[in-house]
Amino acid sequence: MKFSKRTGIAALALACSVFAIPAAQAQSKPAAPTTLSFNWEGAYGRQNVLVWPFRPGGRFDQLIAQYTGGTVKLDNKEKLFSIMDSAFAVGDGRVQIGTQSIPAASGTYPLLDFGGLPGLFSEMPNGATEYAEAILDPKMMATLDKFTQPAGFKVLGSAISLANNALWGNKAIKTVADFKGVKMRASGRTQTSALRALGGSPLTLSMAEIEEALSRGTVDAITTSKSFGAERGLSPMSKFVSIWPITPIFPQFIVVNLKAWNGLSQQQKDGLLKASAQLTREMAMPLEQMDYTYNLWIRSTKTEMIVPDDAEVRKAMGMMQPVYKEWLETAGPLGKEVLQHAARHAKGPSVAIIRDMAK
Repeated sequence: MKFSKRTGIAALALACSVFAIPAAQAQSKPAAPTTLSFNWEGAYGRQNVLVWPFRPGGRFDQLIAQYTGGTVKLDNKEKLFSIMDSAFAVGDGRVQIGTQSIPAASGTYPLLDFGGLPGLFSEMPNGATEYAEAILDPKMMATLDKFTQPAGFKVLGSAISLANNALWGNKAIKTVADFKGVKMRASGRTQTSALRALGGSPLTLSMAEIEEALSRGTVDAITTSKSFGAERGLSPMSKFVSIWPITPIFPQFIVVNLKAWNGLSQQQKDGLLKASAQLTREMAMPLEQMDYTYNLWIRSTKTEMIVPDDAEVRKAMGMMQPVYKEWLETAGPLGKEVLQHAARHAKGPSVAIIRDMAK
């Protein structure tokens, strides 16, 4: 059987194409995803709203996969570094990304604790939305970048709690006068300053010490959230839990190592920022639900919940100017800039005073 020249050329082309298919497929094979070691800091309890989204396969993982097209994955290590060390470990590269409780690091990074200023942001749930928009404001992010760059990390977003206003103890704190001389465990520099301004005697204790300190009378009250206090079993040890808007925002920042960040593609960077921003904005709904849930929990116990009159809350907010002044002194040269950015979004009762002090 004879083949024409044209037929032979066609057959040769077909053969070449058959062999070319595997080669083309090999060239189009997607690159392996970039894996970042992640410190899942679960000191507040795995199922706390600040913690649970960061579990392996949790909401943060899902959002990263969605917005980076699967090109970034987290190697999740639970409590690789503690609540006191996470940001420092991210900054020096011992881990590449993680979460950091800001009040726990406020002694080193006071600027990042602007959300804890009493009266700047509204109470639940609006304050969560206000804070989310403030932290994600491009001007705010640029200012925070200037602050954290020397420390080796970048802020991506935040998980937020607005429930850190509960004083668990055996004294009902119904009025501002009731704070006088009360020994209370506080969390971080800003909360300590606020309690002192109200006449209290704040002390710093680790979370591991709070039950023993309360039972032995080392402190008269533990200042923490409704949720954390209830979960830690403070109800049987406390006749009262007094609810005051002392610390409106108790944030847990999402931070990434700068060298790791600079090694990512622009698409990966954009994806991490979008994932962090969405999680930050999603906090308002679970926080509102959490507040209702823990109100019901506490009311089902023998612990009496004390809610001060609005007039007493206004009086307390009127005593906070020394707290704002101290914060500005410790926050450094970028403090006023941060408060100016925050005040564009905040609607708390003291926002006008804070805005004026930041001019």
